[in-house]
Amino acid sequence: MTTKVIIDTDTGVDDGMGLIYALLSPELDIVGVTTSFGNVDVDKVTRNTAVILEQLGSDAPLGKGAGIALAGEVPVFNPQIHGDDGFGNANLPDPAFSNLDPRSAAQMTIDLVNEHPGEIVWIGLGPVTNLALALHLDPSLPQRLRKIVWMGGAVVHHGNVTPVAEADALHDPEALRMVLDQDWEFVQVGLDVTDDTVFGQAELDAVRASGTPGAKLVAAGAPSYMEFYEPILGRYACAMHSPLTVGIVAHPELVLASEKLRLHVELEGRYTRGMTVADRRVGRDGGPVWSTAPLVDVVFDVDRATFIDRYVQRVTGAE
Repeated sequence: MTTKVIIDTDTGVDDGMGLIYALLSPELDIVGVTTSFGNVDVDKVTRNTAVILEQLGSDAPLGKGAGIALAGEVPVFNPQIHGDDGFGNANLPDPAFSNLDPRSAAQMTIDLVNEHPGEIVWIGLGPVTNLALALHLDPSLPQRLRKIVWMGGAVVHHGNVTPVAEADALHDPEALRMVLDQDWEFVQVGLDVTDDTVFGQAELDAVRASGTPGAKLVAAGAPSYMEFYEPILGRYACAMHSPLTVGIVAHPELVLASEKLRLHVELEGRYTRGMTVADRRVGRDGGPVWSTAPLVDVVFDVDRATFIDRYVQRVTGAE
């Protein structure tokens, strides 16, 4: 049985690696892909995404989405992380944009959810701006979207842009606040598990030895990203933020521990804007101490080794 998914992405090296994994996973039926600003501007994101879809032979519709945050905040990009082109300066060929849909990402999301009510899992690999825009157009969307699985934020881990804020949360905290306030099933796959799920030299060597289209893309984009992470991780490797998130949807058994928590995002703090805040205390009645926000399923432990092995097998065609 396959799971119908919409993948919302700000491709990005790790996001591209995640999209590649999704396209090679028979457990997932990708009914649409949407793009937003994030790691680079939305034009570059859409270009990178189109290349991946075309080279892996996908006919999933591609919806170009938000170029700025919900509140109009102009994004700040960090080319030293993902490269000037957003994919490790891999010099990908120009796409034909054969998958590009005339609808906005938000409208395409609404239409696809309406076509498959109660079936679609929305996989968010970047800021949640497109989903917030879809909510603005159709406030009843939570009644028909099956689940959200979002890569972003952190509960006990430190941030990766500021001491407390993760990039996808900080890019558009107002959109995240709007999405978290809705009563729908929401799974957070944050830095608590993604930051130490890593792709290293041995994995890159295995990918380079393979001639599959997915392997060629990973081998082209990953090295620059791994160089950025080398002083952070202490070895030539990179964190698998977005690929792990996709992997959890394809293989839910990878999750070893999670908690249902009330999650908030800080909007106003001078030093804490974009921080995702959860109260893990338990009251005398056994319930939450603080807040009445909808519960979020926060992932705290995963089977990292199994996921990394499976990722390499899928990309190289060894599985």
